[in-house]
Amino acid sequence: MKRQLLKALSVLAIASTALPFATFAAQAQQQYGITAPIVSGAGTLNRNEDHYIEVQVNGTHPVDRIKVVCVTFHQLSGVTVTNAATRAEIPAEVAYGFENFTVTFEEPIQAGTTIRLVMEDSRVRGQFEGLNVPYRVFAVSSDLGEIPIGTAIVEVPQMGDG
Repeated sequence: MKRQLLKALSVLAIASTALPFATFAAQAQQQYGITAPIVSGAGTLNRNEDHYIEVQVNGTHPVDRIKVVCVTFHQLSGVTVTNAATRAEIPAEVAYGFENFTVTFEEPIQAGTTIRLVMEDSRVRGQFEGLNVPYRVFAVSSDLGEIPIGTAIVEVPQMGDG
């Protein structure tokens, strides 16, 4: 059982498409009782110009902050935060560091909410296409501290690919 849980969690760590991955995340949560936030989706928007990561908040520990580490030399114009289901904006402050950013929510995000972080005008070494961009994602909770919740991999195809 422990080995199955570890397999499920390792698969959960990589998200390349939102819908199949979100379905798998929900099944894993039910089957294995996952009670920590997880990366539940990742992808591109606006003709591959924007990258997004979705985080599903699970369990009884609200999330105060999300930290994203951009593993590659990454540039972006800004970050917007929304409720993935309703697309309503979530009030938050974004602090930028070298190759990372931290989103601090005005109110803690409760279990049952999936948030979407959109990294606007995302590029790696000036490129917008033909990339696999890894992002390490951490959740911060006042009672758990900072915990790693997965690695989102955004696959950005060449513009001519269909």
